[in-house]
Amino acid sequence: MTKHTLLALALVAGCKSAGMTPEMRTDIQTKVQAAQTPIQDCYQRQLTVNRKLRGMMVVTFAAAADTGAFQEITLRRDEPADPVLKFCVIQELAKLKLAKPPGSRVVIDSYPIKFDWANP
Repeated sequence: MTKHTLLALALVAGCKSAGMTPEMRTDIQTKVQAAQTPIQDCYQRQLTVNRKLRGMMVVTFAAAADTGAFQEITLRRDEPADPVLKFCVIQELAKLKLAKPPGSRVVIDSYPIKFDWANP
């Protein structure tokens, strides 16, 4: 049997920005979804080191007002507790940038990333 990674990314309604438009929310979700493959690759690599690696990370980040670049990326929750996975996830999210700068700083207070594997 082959191990497959299930990586669930879901934008939570916990955004701390009164002026967040539905378009901006969709753009954020689209950008984070685009990072799913590299984040999944990070997880797959770390599974070769620790086959029991699983759990949820809850990420907090901000989109810069002038550029839309994702910055100030931190983990509110880190169940896998794997420093290499943590570093990789932060690096992948730091590459992201909104299509249109928001004009004011936008904080995403809670974005869960679930790491789990399953045998098909």
